[in-house]
Amino acid sequence: MHNVRLNPIQAKIEEAQENPVAASLEFNFEGSWHTEKDNVQFSGDVQFPQGELTLSADFPPFLGGEGRAPSALTYCFFGALSCYGSTFATQAAMAGVELESMTISLDLGVDFRTALGVGDFPPMTGFNFKVKVKSDASDADIQKVKQLTDERCPAIWAMNNPVPHTTAAELVD
Repeated sequence: MHNVRLNPIQAKIEEAQENPVAASLEFNFEGSWHTEKDNVQFSGDVQFPQGELTLSADFPPFLGGEGRAPSALTYCFFGALSCYGSTFATQAAMAGVELESMTISLDLGVDFRTALGVGDFPPMTGFNFKVKVKSDASDADIQKVKQLTDERCPAIWAMNNPVPHTTAAELVD
């Protein structure tokens, strides 16, 4: 339904009811900082079920880059946008709500004063997602899909809950 394959989802739901790890994915990334002045600042390979892609990142000039590639935050925010959008489309399909078309936008601001050492300021304004749907469904059905999306989207969960993290730095030869 609207480019969401429901059969594999249903099979995974049934499998996960018996085996909790069946619905888990592990992500392991590695990237490299490039010290050559004519190169983007950072790149790394990402794998996905049908291939691999090299992503590059470069800060905008006011943060010391050349802006030759999207910044790390651009990827982060696009990830949140695509996560919310794909969760919305999936929840609609699972609820039997057909989407003729859908666009999603994300608006937010970033204050770099803390990163620049100017002071201690909140680095981000709120994330404002807006979904526009063309559908024969009722507004009540669309609002139910939105509610399910808000409850089930991993990006929204990560924004609402502290995510454990560790950091380490190691000097190598």
